[in-house]
Amino acid sequence: MIHKYDMGVIGNCSYLAYINTKADVKWMCLPRFDSSFLFGSLLDEEKGGHFYIQPENDRYEQKQYYIENTNVLCTEFASTEGRFRIIDCAPRMTIHERQFKPMMLIRKIEHLSGTPVIKVRCDPRGDYGRIVPEIVTGSNHIRFLNLSSQVRVTTDVPINYILNERAFVLDQNRYIVLTYGEPLEAPLEETAEDFIHKTIRYWQGWVKTCYIPNIYQEHIIRSALVLKLHQFEDTGGIIASGTTSLPEFHESSRNWDYRFCWFRDAYYTLRAFNQLGHFEELERYFDFIQNILQNAGDNLQPLYSITGEKDLEEVELDLNGYLNNRPVRIGN
Repeated sequence: MIHKYDMGVIGNCSYLAYINTKADVKWMCLPRFDSSFLFGSLLDEEKGGHFYIQPENDRYEQKQYYIENTNVLCTEFASTEGRFRIIDCAPRMTIHERQFKPMMLIRKIEHLSGTPVIKVRCDPRGDYGRIVPEIVTGSNHIRFLNLSSQVRVTTDVPINYILNERAFVLDQNRYIVLTYGEPLEAPLEETAEDFIHKTIRYWQGWVKTCYIPNIYQEHIIRSALVLKLHQFEDTGGIIASGTTSLPEFHESSRNWDYRFCWFRDAYYTLRAFNQLGHFEELERYFDFIQNILQNAGDNLQPLYSITGEKDLEEVELDLNGYLNNRPVRIGN
C-alpha cells in the first residue's frame, strides 16, 4: 500500500506550511525553513501545538483543493448544519517591482450556506515544543510571548472563543491573520481580501509565463508551483523538503532532516525550471552557489544550509515522531 500524506502545502518562498484536510496547520517553521516549528503536530500531537478551524460536530465531510493555478489552499467542510471553507494564503505579491512576502498566514473562514457551528484553536509552540508561550490579549488580537519573535493573531472572531476553544455559529465571513515579527496594524478584512486577491494574481501570472507541453498540463503546473515554494528567495538556496523526520518507510528509523540544500537535488529542480522557461530561479541559485564557493576553501560538501552554513550539527529531539517513528532529528 502506498502511503499518502493528506495535506496541502502553501508558502511564499520565505516559509512553508503543511495543512491537513481537517484545516489543521500540521507543520510551519518560522522565520526560515530550518527554524523551529511554530506548529508541529505532524511530529507530536501533544507537544507540537495546533492551529485548526473545524466543525464542532465530528460528523462532516471535507475536501481540499487549490484555487486553480495557485498555491492558495481551500479546505471545504459540509455538515448537517451548513457549509463553509477555509482559504489559506501565504501572501506573495509584487509591490514597487519587488517581491513582498511577509511572515504572515491569512485564514479566511468563508460562509457558504446554512448556520455551521465551528471551533477554532490556535496553540503555537517554540523551540521544537519545549516552550509553551504566555498569552496576552488585546481587544481584537492575541499575542504569544516568549517565542523567538513576536507572534500575534489578529481576528474578528471573538478571542475568548479561540482561547477557550468554544464553538460558535458562523453566519458571516471571518478572518484570522497570524503574523511573525511585524504585526498587522492595517484593517483586517480589507487587508486580508487584498492580499488573497493579489497572491492569487501573482501565482496565476507566474504559471502564465511557464512553457507547458500539451500533455499532463495540470500535473506539471501543480508540481512546478510546489517546487517554486522550496526556494528560499532571500539567498536562492533550494531545499530538498520542508520537513524533518518523516520516515523513508514505516519503522525504518531512516528519519532525516531534509530542510537543507543538496547540490544533487537542486540540479533536478533547476532543470525543471529551465524546461518550464523560468530562469529567475536559476539566477538566484547561481548567486547562492557563488557565495558558497567564496567561503568553501579547498573542499565542498554535499549539502549546506539555506544561508550557506556548512556546520550542521545533528540533534535528536524528545518528540513522538510521525506515527511514532523515532528518532526525530534536526540538523544533518
